[in-house]
Amino acid sequence: MAEDLQYLIDRIRKEAVEKADAEAASIIAKAKEQASQIIKTAASDATAKLAKADKDAVAYTERSERTLDQSARDLIIAVGKRLEKLCTDILALNIQKDLSDSTVKEMLLKLASSLGDADISFSENDSKALASFVTGELSKKVGSTLSIDCAPDINFGFRIKQDAGRISLEFTDKAIAEALSAHLRPELAKVVTEAAQGK
Repeated sequence: MAEDLQYLIDRIRKEAVEKADAEAASIIAKAKEQASQIIKTAASDATAKLAKADKDAVAYTERSERTLDQSARDLIIAVGKRLEKLCTDILALNIQKDLSDSTVKEMLLKLASSLGDADISFSENDSKALASFVTGELSKKVGSTLSIDCAPDINFGFRIKQDAGRISLEFTDKAIAEALSAHLRPELAKVVTEAAQGK
């Protein structure tokens, strides 16, 4: 009987151990499956995050490059405008020096053949200095009536209006500087463009 009891105890133990081993194996299998799923999910999330980070980095780089390109263009345009203004100012300054009373008189005498009745505008200083010349020598050469007035927008030079103001010829420092700078602009644009291209 003791042998039967021992056999029964051994059998119960064996069944309990087998059951525990089976449960442990099931738990381990489930844990492995869950761990595998967690690893797959984590790997998938990491891949998606890396892909998004790469995409964001490319987009950021492109935006940065566009911003830098635009900033460089804006800077070149600003420098070009400053340079153009500087050149125009230098031209105007030199023209002011060259538009002396004798130069203005010479210009008016050369225009005399094409003048009829006309109104000639000068700066306030020049109208006083040239009044006797215009009403005297120039009027005789033209053979018609010339009137003089002051124009506050003229610093140096003169403006001629004929046919009730429908015809206007401008020989002021501003007009001459603008005409010269218009010829200068293509060359200036070329210099600025070459500078922008690093030549």
